[in-house]
Amino acid sequence: MINKTVLVTGGAGFIGKHTVNVLLENNYNVIVADRKENDNSLNCKYYKQDVTEPSLENVFIENNIDYIIHLAALPSVADSIRMPLVDCKDNYQATVNVCTFAKKYGVKKIVFSSTAAVYANPQYLPVDEKHPTSYLSPYAITKNASENFIKYSGIDYIIFRYANVYGIGQDSFGEAGVVAKFFDLMSQNKPIQIHGSGKQYRDFIYVTDVAKANVQALSTDIENEIVNVSTNSRTSINDLFTVLKEELGYSLEPNYAPPREGDIEKSILDNGKLISLFHFVPSIDIRTGIREMVNNYKNERKVKV
Repeated sequence: MINKTVLVTGGAGFIGKHTVNVLLENNYNVIVADRKENDNSLNCKYYKQDVTEPSLENVFIENNIDYIIHLAALPSVADSIRMPLVDCKDNYQATVNVCTFAKKYGVKKIVFSSTAAVYANPQYLPVDEKHPTSYLSPYAITKNASENFIKYSGIDYIIFRYANVYGIGQDSFGEAGVVAKFFDLMSQNKPIQIHGSGKQYRDFIYVTDVAKANVQALSTDIENEIVNVSTNSRTSINDLFTVLKEELGYSLEPNYAPPREGDIEKSILDNGKLISLFHFVPSIDIRTGIREMVNNYKNERKVKV
């Protein structure tokens, strides 16, 4: 049996690395295209390639690509507000480029990483996929525009709208960077600032659950669907702080600051469609996920010592 070949754009990023590892565990041939230098942590064919550039075509010329998991993006709401042109290039232009070559070279399916940000402040909870789209940031606009271009492109697709993804390997700046930012500061016993009352809540989903959903989308005949990837549960920022405090043994109390532009007050995504179509149920709750991050952090410290 010839294994299928999957191109993962942004495969050296946070979600990308986890997705690549799950693909390899399931015996896919994996190719990564990412503008980062290869740090040799991924056991697959690697192209140092900006996916917004025409030279991306070389990846398609040199490989018979069956599927694409398109993760490359500027993932920060705050950065999109500061740098809307960069956001447009890294999110929308990248998607147009990827889809153009995918169509030209006969890619069978694209799995696209979209976001709960396209729902803005929800009209009802939990938010299902029929909820109207709306926008509080350029990031949400370019993600929704990318969704529409993928649908226009004629390529079979699965569009996943991720809830707030967190987990091992996340930096402190991404869309769901609150977990990583709190974790970094609290592990060093530094002060924490919470924007708003802290009563605002999110649907946090662990990165390995997201990676498994990405790969699951390739192994079924389901196509041309928009699907939430979420836990369908809520965690307030205050509750997140408490879990981190308990698991890390943190000793300080948070400072509160005004809300930030573009932040959503309440978000829970209905995951019924994910479960019914893909028979996939996210399995890691917030405390278990934080505990895995803490254990990984402690193990890394032991290695460094």
